[in-house]
Amino acid sequence: MKLKLMASAVTTCGILAAPAAQAQLFDRGGGLIYDSVQNITWLADANYAKTSGYDDDGRMTWNEANAWADGLAIHDAVRNVTYSDWRLPTLTDLGAPGCNYSYSGSDCGFNVDTTSSELAGLFYGALGNKALVNGSGQQQQGYGLIDDPANPNDESLFSNLESDYYWFGTSYLSSSSLAWGFRLSTGEQYYFSSAGGAMRAWAVRDGDVAAVPLPGAVWLFGSMLMGLLYTQRSGSGKV
Repeated sequence: MKLKLMASAVTTCGILAAPAAQAQLFDRGGGLIYDSVQNITWLADANYAKTSGYDDDGRMTWNEANAWADGLAIHDAVRNVTYSDWRLPTLTDLGAPGCNYSYSGSDCGFNVDTTSSELAGLFYGALGNKALVNGSGQQQQGYGLIDDPANPNDESLFSNLESDYYWFGTSYLSSSSLAWGFRLSTGEQYYFSSAGGAMRAWAVRDGDVAAVPLPGAVWLFGSMLMGLLYTQRSGSGKV
């Protein structure tokens, strides 16, 4: 009976801590946004290279952007942890190697498969945005970055989110002269010159920072379990 009570209490704590099932983006504090579908954490500042003073406008070549992300160290004041495992978003080359340009469902073009890249998963999936054109190639209304005032879990979670080109950390066909990019103003995914194109960089890291519990939460949870175990032993006459 008491063992069931303890299990019920633990389950209840888990339920209370679980986010709403329909949401995908969660503000973890400390300038970090967790994407539960892709299991990655975005830096809330989408142009941190500029706001941190690293670059004048945040637009860099592909090599410069990768070097910036690789050397980035962000201190999480909420959990008192410094993360230095940042990178640029990645892209998965689907279908035939290279750009399979299409208006829908490919890895290149508009309305791309959301599994093709982390930026596509964010733009089309989590943020629910529209591309410049529909699946038939016809221009449509309401495309690009559109913040829904009724939805607190979309663009409003981020700062300095630019309607501009953003680099992926993925090169095109393993070529050092070309790399993939995503245009947040139109939803287009394409490849560009890695040396000649100056695009923005957005830092991301794997996993959820909330997976590491706060020291206070660990102490509280441990105290609760110890209290339940003590009650169980006392009730059974054991000490």
